[in-house]
Amino acid sequence: MAKKTPVKPSRKSPTKTKKTPKPSFLKRLLRAFFKWGLIVALVTSVPFSAWVWWLNGQVVSRFEGQKWQVPSEVYSAPIILINGAPWKKQDLENLLEETGYRFGRNSQKVGWAARSRTKVSAHLRSYVDHLGFHESERRIFSFQNGRLIIQALNGDEIGEARIEPQRIGFLYGGNTESRQILTYNEIPAPLIDILVAVEDQDFYHHWGISLSGIARAIVVNFTHGARRQGGSTLTQQLVKNMYLSSERTYTRKLTEVVMSLLLEYHYSKEAIITAYMNEVYLAQLGSSALHGFAAASQHFFGRPVNELNIDEFALLVGMVKGPSLYNPERSPNRAKARRNTVLAVLKDQGRLSVSDYNRLIKQPIRLASKKKERSVYGDYLDLVAMQLSRDFDETTLATKNLRIYTGVDIRAQRAASMAMRRQVAALEKRDSKLKGLQGAMVVTDRLSGQVRAVVGSSGQHYTGFNRALGAVRPIGSLVKPPLYLSALATGRYTWWSNIEDKRLRFKVGSQIWEPENYDRKTHGVVHLYEAMAKSYNLATVSLAHQIGFERVGDTLRQLGVKRPFTMRPAMALGALELSPFEVSRLYQPIASQGQSSELGVVLAVMDQNDQMMKRFDHQNDVPFTDALLAVTLDGMTKTPQIGTARAAQAAFPNLKFAAKTGTTNQQKDSWYVGITGDYSSVVWLGDDDNVPLSITGSSGAQKVWIDFTRNVNPRSLPDGLPNGAARFNVLNSEFEIAADRCDDKVSLAFILGTEPKKSTSCLWPF
Repeated sequence: MAKKTPVKPSRKSPTKTKKTPKPSFLKRLLRAFFKWGLIVALVTSVPFSAWVWWLNGQVVSRFEGQKWQVPSEVYSAPIILINGAPWKKQDLENLLEETGYRFGRNSQKVGWAARSRTKVSAHLRSYVDHLGFHESERRIFSFQNGRLIIQALNGDEIGEARIEPQRIGFLYGGNTESRQILTYNEIPAPLIDILVAVEDQDFYHHWGISLSGIARAIVVNFTHGARRQGGSTLTQQLVKNMYLSSERTYTRKLTEVVMSLLLEYHYSKEAIITAYMNEVYLAQLGSSALHGFAAASQHFFGRPVNELNIDEFALLVGMVKGPSLYNPERSPNRAKARRNTVLAVLKDQGRLSVSDYNRLIKQPIRLASKKKERSVYGDYLDLVAMQLSRDFDETTLATKNLRIYTGVDIRAQRAASMAMRRQVAALEKRDSKLKGLQGAMVVTDRLSGQVRAVVGSSGQHYTGFNRALGAVRPIGSLVKPPLYLSALATGRYTWWSNIEDKRLRFKVGSQIWEPENYDRKTHGVVHLYEAMAKSYNLATVSLAHQIGFERVGDTLRQLGVKRPFTMRPAMALGALELSPFEVSRLYQPIASQGQSSELGVVLAVMDQNDQMMKRFDHQNDVPFTDALLAVTLDGMTKTPQIGTARAAQAAFPNLKFAAKTGTTNQQKDSWYVGITGDYSSVVWLGDDDNVPLSITGSSGAQKVWIDFTRNVNPRSLPDGLPNGAARFNVLNSEFEIAADRCDDKVSLAFILGTEPKKSTSCLWPF
């Protein structure tokens, strides 16, 4: 068998493959970045999307809901100018200036007025209140023998003209923002143009952010090594103010950018610029932040924003950059320089001619007078809050931007505040022991009972303690007119009836009470009208004793005294303790001759869409006849004629009015009630520590009323009496109707059926 040769392994080399080059470092870096970037994007896409979705919800809910918590605004009554009423030309000019009307060469524009030597013309503003829409109107006012004549442009006489209600304050309830809301159509076009030109020229072309602005800001910040510039559009500014804090971080900036894009995606440019106009912060007023151009216009210029000039728009827009830095009240020169910078921008952009620019930069900054301080109305706002607390919760009043229409008369309120301050200062100067003298005053419409003015302090500013509501003090002789009304109501007494002014003794428990007249004298037999006019205590107590003290107490309750009290003899001389507001309510049925009894403060509440939320109609049930109340009021006109208010009659010799003075034991309280054709007023002066004073009702409170009345163009009480009452000339010595030729006679009002049945011609035989 043949031998096998062994097989040797092949020495042939294996087949060679092409060698792959090693990736470069840059490619490896890009691969890693893409790989991990994709992983990170996949991991973070869900949270990022959720974050954007959450931000979107925040943007929409705030923008479409209630954007701002705006406090309710409180408005005065419209100022009604009545043809034929007593007016002085200067008084009307002052009123127009105070309510924001500007005087120029003519009154063609709304909100403008003009004056000549004898006349005033004004283009009165339109307004909306609880009674509806009131058109703007041009009226010409002239003055004949101290009387106002109102005419249309064609010369026809007009019965009345109205100046729009004035905003007197806010009901904050803890809110610290002052803001007025404008719609897009209410924003003046020049204001929008100036704002866009200065703050964001590309506003109508970008989608919420400006890439060029951001790039410019990055370069500036990088160059300076710190955040010097933000590159914000108006949309971003709005987002920052409405949604975000003021912290300067890149995280907040990213949030701002995303929310700005979302805001522009959802809403129009008109909606965004409107929100900006209402949101922008422009000043700090004590604890209140001033937001929006409308509120700033009223604060700085005292006029609606649509009545401002170009230079005034420029001033407000200039303040956006630095509200504190360019506040014209604090830094007028700096504010003017900033205003002129804004005007220069407009000139450079061709929006303002060179001639107009040169004229406007020379204009001084004319700020509104700060006479309308909230402090003037602070006491009245207490009443408003008190009434509304029964129907609205505090949060609603503080945040819902309600419009509250009241009965306050801004002329009466200012006159009352000034009279109180002036006269208290004069009394303190005359007698140093009166230092710290305080006071309160309540003024109501004589017929309707609407409260026209409230003063709760003799100080210049609102103190927080409203003495018109909180100073509960004995009312002294102010109790006498209701007491005499009680006697007249029996039918057994008239103003002519006789009563003896003599000393009396009353046993009250284990005590003996012996009243005295102020002069410590007795006056014998006097007529009722004399006893009340001259405030004879003994005659008054005697009358109360005859008709019954309980009857007097019932009359006080029927006239509106709600505070519990126990009737005792001393009550007939005013031991009853009431606040000035309660005294005003007590006198309202008498002053109005039965037309009203309760006092009204708030007329109506409307929402920001002009929808009525609540109308307030107060009750006017008076348990006495109009004739009885009118006869009582007529009897009170004797007090200024022959009694303790003769100083007031001397001040107004041609004015027919009713009055009553009041002084309490040891002269601790000085009271006065004055009733003219327009107003029923109650004045109280006293010391918070209830110490004796050196003033009476005549020498103290009466002076405040005289000062007030001088500044409100008073009208006399009407001569006419309601059905069931009439006025007769009566002999003083005999209960007989006197002929005109009789000398010893007096004019008195009677309830029909109680007047004298006999008459005399005063023809005596020789």
